Amino acid sequence: MIISQHPIRTTIFFGLICALSFIPANLALNYVLQGPSVINLTLWLYAAGYSLLLSHWSKKPILSSGFPLLLLFVMSILVDSIAAFYLLSLVVISWIRSGICFRKPCGVKMLVELLLCVFSGTPAAVFTPGSAFAWVLGIWMFFLIQSLYFVIFENRAILPEDQYETDPFERVSRQAEAILSEP
Repeated sequence: MIISQHPIRTTIFFGLICALSFIPANLALNYVLQGPSVINLTLWLYAAGYSLLLSHWSKKPILSSGFPLLLLFVMSILVDSIAAFYLLSLVVISWIRSGICFRKPCGVKMLVELLLCVFSGTPAAVFTPGSAFAWVLGIWMFFLIQSLYFVIFENRAILPEDQYETDPFERVSRQAEAILSEP
């Protein structure tokens, strides 16, 4: 049985789950912490979950994104501005995605990551959401914009490459299709 992974669909679905769980997560964390660190910690949890997905898709060890996530966790407690932490989390997610998980030397990727950061960060920095429902919509919009990365670079399903998981005929068939599709 072949299990394919669709990063675009999974990113949008994960964003929807994060958006719907934002209010309950904030209410639960509000009993433990107070101030902007509650929202920062919630955003950190979502960034950590997204980095786990990125590590899984790129077949990298989960601990490979540990240092950026640890740095972001420390900043979630130290930074008092929610907008500043949001922009910092955008940089860390870009670092994990293009620097650790899907690492390919390409100047275009840096430009795309910069544009994704600008498009994702501008609404939160300029129009800081004042209500919880605005945060819900903002988080879902964030993941919709982040899924554009896979629309631009990885527009196919990620199939397992382990020889024990795939049928040899299907592996050879994919290789033949790749050869025929090259210009």
